[in-house]
Amino acid sequence: MEYRQMAFRYRINQVMHEEHMAASAMLNDIERLLARAGRNPPDAAKAETAATLTKAADALAGEVKDHFDFEEEALFPLLAEHGVPEIGEHLTSDHRIIVPLSEQVIAGARKALADSFSPDGWNAFRTAAADLVARLSAHIEKEEMALLPMLEDALDAETDMAFCERHGNRD
Repeated sequence: MEYRQMAFRYRINQVMHEEHMAASAMLNDIERLLARAGRNPPDAAKAETAATLTKAADALAGEVKDHFDFEEEALFPLLAEHGVPEIGEHLTSDHRIIVPLSEQVIAGARKALADSFSPDGWNAFRTAAADLVARLSAHIEKEEMALLPMLEDALDAETDMAFCERHGNRD
């Protein structure tokens, strides 16, 4: 999914947008791997396949998980304080579906990197990864089209600075 470059008043929205674009690029890589391999397990030792699996596992375990946690701990409560709890509730319900799929993809990718894909392992990975691509892509679109504009209305300069500092110190 391509998004036009948006102009944000607040830095935290730009950070969230950049994370969405990085996640979208990772999902595109997974989608290309699935399309190239089809029903036949790809060679996980092949450089391009290994890079895609490594990037996906690392991003899902790190950046995507951290992104979800930050939204739930900081952004969604802010919107609830501004009388818009529904978007946070809806996106949190998405997170509850996406996280287990991410965990399946992470486990499948790491197993393949260590031992290659078995036919059953590839089938399980392919199914979970295709579902993840669809769900996380739709989730990103919701955040780009609804969450970020709502945050533009709810943020102020002081809160933006605090959120940027908090987000930057997540390790």
